[in-house]
Amino acid sequence: MHELGTLGGSVSLAKAVNRAGHVVGTSRDASGRGRAFLWTDAQGLVDLGGSGSVKSSASDINDAGEIVGGAHTSGGEFHAYLLSEGLSFDLGTLGGSESEALAVNRLGQVAGFSGVRGDARKHAFFIPDPGTMLDLGTLGGATSIAQDVNDRGAVVGLAETQSGEPHAFLWTATGGMQDLGTLGEASGVALGINNRGEIVGGSRHAFLWTEQTGMVDLGTLGGRTSFASAINDLGVIVGASETGERDDQGRALSRAFLRTPEGRMVDLGALAGGQSAAAAVSEEQDGVLRIAGHSRDAKGSIRAVRWTVHLT
Repeated sequence: MHELGTLGGSVSLAKAVNRAGHVVGTSRDASGRGRAFLWTDAQGLVDLGGSGSVKSSASDINDAGEIVGGAHTSGGEFHAYLLSEGLSFDLGTLGGSESEALAVNRLGQVAGFSGVRGDARKHAFFIPDPGTMLDLGTLGGATSIAQDVNDRGAVVGLAETQSGEPHAFLWTATGGMQDLGTLGEASGVALGINNRGEIVGGSRHAFLWTEQTGMVDLGTLGGRTSFASAINDLGVIVGASETGERDDQGRALSRAFLRTPEGRMVDLGALAGGQSAAAAVSEEQDGVLRIAGHSRDAKGSIRAVRWTVHLT
């Protein structure tokens, strides 16, 4: 585990990591503002926010180094952006004043959420081609958020049903939005999808969904709750789970985990503060995986971290 530091503030969160080990996320700066960052072995932590933005976020990075997130525009609105080859592109909105990109695939296709013209609702969007933002709708309710997209353009996230319950969804161009349901709970969210169409997320417990098996409960590290954040093409899953223990402050102890394709759930450990969570896992490169997330340090501050895992 490697601590990535901050941009001068007390908190940093790593959101994504690519095959080269480059990490993106958000960190508070010395003024307390949330700022998008890129971390590399060569340069360390670099502020991606730009001098004109008050607040910015970085949510995903692909193997080509393209980064997506959100940032304030010169007009004061918060818009999704794509950073590619040193140029930042405003991706616009679905008619509202706010949008944020949460995922980008290897083709540069982007998914996230946006305000809708005329009201306060937020809808999931997908950008299959530059200049085309598709409103993915909902499951009958007011709100939806796209959390991930694979290289086939399949999008997953959460969407409210007609009764207002958030459910995990899968959207495809041919099938539209499909309700994946929950693990018997009132709510659920899909957070990751790989190129085999395997989907992970949380519904009190972490789950794995496939077309053949439906939603399968992945259990926990011994505690009550867990969630799965991401799955790569090897079938390696990462996320966070309560362990059933307490930390030094009396809080329920939650740890980052890696679940192997064979079904073994491994505690990835934490900094001295004991708490940790994994947000993303890279594809395999020369027998190595990188995992991005965060952990509490000895002072209780939240720090972005990157785990390096050597496969056997």
